[in-house]
Amino acid sequence: MVALIKTTALSGYCELVNELGGDPAQLLRRCHLDPDVIASREGVISHKAEICAIERAATELRCDDFGLKLAESQDIYILGPAAAVALNSTCVADALRKINESMHWFSPAIDLRIEREVEDGKSLIVFDQDPSLPRCRNPHEQALAVLATILRTLAGQELRILAVYLSFPSPLPQSRYQDVFDAPVLCDEPRSALLIRTRDLSKSLQHQNDELHRLLDIFTAEVTSDYSLDLGRQVRQMIENLLPTHSCSLNTIASQLGFTPRTLQRQLAAQGESFEQMMDTVRRSLADDYLTEHEMPLVQVAALLGYSEQSTFSRACKRWYGCTPLQRRQALLH
Repeated sequence: MVALIKTTALSGYCELVNELGGDPAQLLRRCHLDPDVIASREGVISHKAEICAIERAATELRCDDFGLKLAESQDIYILGPAAAVALNSTCVADALRKINESMHWFSPAIDLRIEREVEDGKSLIVFDQDPSLPRCRNPHEQALAVLATILRTLAGQELRILAVYLSFPSPLPQSRYQDVFDAPVLCDEPRSALLIRTRDLSKSLQHQNDELHRLLDIFTAEVTSDYSLDLGRQVRQMIENLLPTHSCSLNTIASQLGFTPRTLQRQLAAQGESFEQMMDTVRRSLADDYLTEHEMPLVQVAALLGYSEQSTFSRACKRWYGCTPLQRRQALLH
């Protein structure tokens, strides 16, 4: 099965390659990636090809810290809807757990886990990937640097990274790592991870509401700028954006559009629609899109549609099409 990842993992890639004097389109094509898909930020690509694009750029542009440079232009928002899930958490540990549970949106091949009290008062946040993927230093450094940025977004600058463990040898000087992590990096370790104080896992989120509202505002701005005169299209697009967060609701969307839930329902009814019907229609349309991605696991399809259980998706599919998700996929692909 081919591991997939969202194109947001390469946010800033083309700009960085240009800055370093390279040709991003050429590099992407040599890794069997379509530059237009990367530019859209909405696509899904081979995770192996994404790793290839980063490592090839580092090698051909003679930029040993390419992964770190790429990470410096990225933040929690590359996680898309999963960022909203994280920001709607009670503490750092809760946010990391929710990110990992929502990773199906970004890349099911990535695993984040917390190992508490590996030393007295210290815990590890371990980054791991599916063993079928190539193991390369630059993508791992990118992932750890983005993870460090996410932690600081969640808990503020008071959260200290005590050490970084990198499961590769590295030609980079400690001073370069210090610039990014403000912590020493130990190379050739058994795993890639960040070491933090255990008490920081219990930290309440800093600026939680501000960051969550900012993310929802981004979703809303994207929708209202395109469909400013069509309420139905606005609502449908917001449903599509929020379904993977598992927090798509009438209340959330009404609030973002400046309505009370009752007023929004009334406005939709005047157009002959209802919120529940619209969400069902969006799910049905997206289901076909995802099912045609033949490498995407059905459990991931269910999660992207906002279902907490694959069995719930199966029941919906039988209601829509009179068949199981697997049967629907087979019909779409043949």
